[in-house]
Amino acid sequence: MAATIKWRSLLCDYNQLQLKATLLGGQSFRWKNYKPTALDQHETEFIGVFANIVWVLRQTERELQYRIVGEQPYPNKANRDVTKSPIPEPQQPPGNVRNLAEVRLKVAEPSEYATGGELLYPASYYEQLLRIYFRLDVDLEQQYQQWIRCHEHFATSATKFYAVRQLDQDPVENLFCFICSQNNNIARISDMVEKLCRNYGEKICEHEGTCYYNFPSVSSLAGPTVEGQLRELGFGYRAKYIQRSAEKILQLGDLEWFRQLCQLDYKAAHKELVSLPGIGPKVADCICLMSLGHLQAIPVDTHVFQLAKHYLPALNISKNVTDRQYVTVADKFREVYGPYAGWAQMVLFCSDLRQFRERSKRNGERENSSKLKKKRKKKG
Repeated sequence: MAATIKWRSLLCDYNQLQLKATLLGGQSFRWKNYKPTALDQHETEFIGVFANIVWVLRQTERELQYRIVGEQPYPNKANRDVTKSPIPEPQQPPGNVRNLAEVRLKVAEPSEYATGGELLYPASYYEQLLRIYFRLDVDLEQQYQQWIRCHEHFATSATKFYAVRQLDQDPVENLFCFICSQNNNIARISDMVEKLCRNYGEKICEHEGTCYYNFPSVSSLAGPTVEGQLRELGFGYRAKYIQRSAEKILQLGDLEWFRQLCQLDYKAAHKELVSLPGIGPKVADCICLMSLGHLQAIPVDTHVFQLAKHYLPALNISKNVTDRQYVTVADKFREVYGPYAGWAQMVLFCSDLRQFRERSKRNGERENSSKLKKKRKKKG
């Protein structure tokens, strides 16, 4: 697709979404800084992939703006491109999901194609994808006010670090990305994820000299040669866990297993996940929180363990996270922050990352400047 495709937008106040920390803070690993926006040279556009679409995103004070630079048609049962023929009426499979691809994309298969030629589907489809991905149904300003009342640590650490949203991601991508995350940093995880996509995914498009791919299917990661290939690509011991987890998921039913997983409560889903090779409690909690809708899940790594000392001073004498302390920390966060505890913990985690502190300071300056302008207008 041509890079001149127009910008589209949906209403989203700047105080409800901060793109940089949300996209680059360690939830998803498929987003990158793209270039300074034409609207504000201090702001950045972001390019990334989700739902088999290559997006460029930016925001204004009142809008989330998006441009589609490449896309694949919604996966259908025949696994074929039907863009030049009418969309057939989908048949109802078991489990009340019309098309199991919905487990990954979070949105039902569109019932019609767009007529303008630029995009495959009507604009409402892409807006629905964005609303679900960013959980825009949650009033985040209201949620922050509630968290501020819960504990002084949130009040002092995160109030200026606003609008960090908990993403709702493809559970297949989320699971394998967080197998890659073990003993790793964000830059290296992102590199591994791109290798998975480049070697086992399908090409979506080429844009400005870069090829973009969708995230692989489970079956493409389950082959007997995958482990050896991934070791050659630098995945180390994670190669075994990726291949063996993919193999086991196929045996359990592939997307049908994921569909059932999405319907389980938090404890049952967590138990299912830790039965897979290479998935321990922390990775299972990441998956529960980031793609299964269990916003009370608390992934406790060493960073979160340090944050927990604000809530549990007795932890100050501990250096490592024991199994018992893992449960104690997670339960304490849930006790303090309630059903959205995992989201609150993620905000605190991001606010403590050095790379986002400068952005937080700039946001404060922007907010003060905006208030000053409003006062001047009133006086005028």
